[in-house]
Amino acid sequence: MAALTAAALSVAVPGSVEAATGDTVSPARNNAHAEGVALVLNGVGVRNFLFLDFYQAALYLPRRLTHPDAVLNTDMPRRVRITLLHDVSAERDVDFLLGGLKENNSAEEMAVIQAPLEQFLRLLRAMGTVPRGSVVMLDYRPGTGTRVLLDNQLLGTVPGAAFNRSVLKIWLGARPVQNSLKRDLLGGMQAI
Repeated sequence: MAALTAAALSVAVPGSVEAATGDTVSPARNNAHAEGVALVLNGVGVRNFLFLDFYQAALYLPRRLTHPDAVLNTDMPRRVRITLLHDVSAERDVDFLLGGLKENNSAEEMAVIQAPLEQFLRLLRAMGTVPRGSVVMLDYRPGTGTRVLLDNQLLGTVPGAAFNRSVLKIWLGARPVQNSLKRDLLGGMQAI
């Protein structure tokens, strides 16, 4: 989920996206509800690597925000919706996730999230191989934590605002997995 590079997408009118493979990705919805909280589509993009599109990521927030610090430093409900464009081995994906976390979080930040991160990694590994077309959602709710869902089935809840913020930095941090994906998730605005 965290290792791949993006084709720029228009967010003003989110629609279906033609991936580099020629596949059509179903459009991200303009609105979502996470545990009764209304969220709006902030941005959507595709992660690609070596000319292959791997997933579509969509970021939902209570209101549109265009600066990464506004998203990362505000404890608010949010959703990251990841639609897989290829079969994914959860075990291999763990390596990409850890790389993205270490690139965007200090050693101190990593130490703070160690226990929730281990819980999250257990949830990911339990998925095994996830087929193309599957949807992984990370729903964050202040005071509750990050609910991890696979095709609308709750796998578990990982506690802590620091954990959720650290994971979001994979896409929105100073060294994101892909600059164009960061820009797209922030509504196409220049992400600095």
